[in-house]
Amino acid sequence: MQIQNQKRDRHLTAHWVIILLLTILVPAAGCTQNMERKTMSKNNDQTITYGAGRFVIDIPVSMQFSGGYSLQARDLEEIVRPKSDLNKEVLMDWGSNIQRINEIDPPMGIEKALIEERNIVGVGKWCKAALYYHEPFDSKQSSLDLLLNTGHTALWLKTRGKKIAAKEITYEISSNIARAYRPPSPPIGRAEVIPGKDSFYLRYGAIDLPFEYEESVDIVFKGHPLDDDLIITVETEVVEEVYKVGLQDRLVEMLASVSGMGFKAEKFRTRKRTVGGLKGEEVVYRGKEEDGEQALYFMWDFPGEKNSAHAPNIIITMMGRDGHLDEKLALWDAVLDSMRPAGR
Repeated sequence: MQIQNQKRDRHLTAHWVIILLLTILVPAAGCTQNMERKTMSKNNDQTITYGAGRFVIDIPVSMQFSGGYSLQARDLEEIVRPKSDLNKEVLMDWGSNIQRINEIDPPMGIEKALIEERNIVGVGKWCKAALYYHEPFDSKQSSLDLLLNTGHTALWLKTRGKKIAAKEITYEISSNIARAYRPPSPPIGRAEVIPGKDSFYLRYGAIDLPFEYEESVDIVFKGHPLDDDLIITVETEVVEEVYKVGLQDRLVEMLASVSGMGFKAEKFRTRKRTVGGLKGEEVVYRGKEEDGEQALYFMWDFPGEKNSAHAPNIIITMMGRDGHLDEKLALWDAVLDSMRPAGR
């Protein structure tokens, strides 16, 4: 619970912290030119539809993607390289990963970190897995890396901290997720959202499984013609306990705590707002420090419902330099309005 609270409130701490966040994003490699595009209704931005777990959202084409997805305590990362020899490249990626594992110091009395390497038969074009020790001081816990090659896309599944005694269960869960992976479909460049099908949508593909436990999304989009420092974040997390303090109340508390640092806020919106069928809270304000530096902050938060993948804790933020307020409000509204449940 404490970790969840810290995650929520890091968006509300102080102006200099958020400015720091604006500088650390590294553009991710990948291809987006084949993704489904449409035009936002409130401005002329062309958009791409991205998966956000049990939801999808439309983001301007100009913004660069970064971040990741987690399902059943496994981190997921897709590889899409349509203009290259994917099979050759992912085989090299797998070899590099095995080399990395072999460089890990094994626990005392154990010869090497790599416990075993397996071919998972009947999954994709090929599917490989490696079980290994990830901590030199723990001989009872292991990690499992799995790489699925579908032919034109690939998917990494990585998990840590699983008991070696239960390794077959670890293999089974990871391989079942790999079997359920649905690659992107041409020509839209992403997995089609199928009405009535409960799936977890990634950047390109989808995992056709209902919720069981521990899933989350943490994706980031950077840069826009209005502001090359503009950042949009989308975070979702299934929660076991709902945080009772609302966004507006937390903002008031946080602004009071940083007022002595010379930080002031000019609010434009503080209201209830339904996004994707979920009734959350929205805050939009301009932050100003004593030296006159200003930035714009847009936040929407839904606290979540207990153990619900279709109503998880969702935090959507947009942050950037001051200026173009009306245009940024239109962009913000369009992004929130585009957030929708996938397949429901």
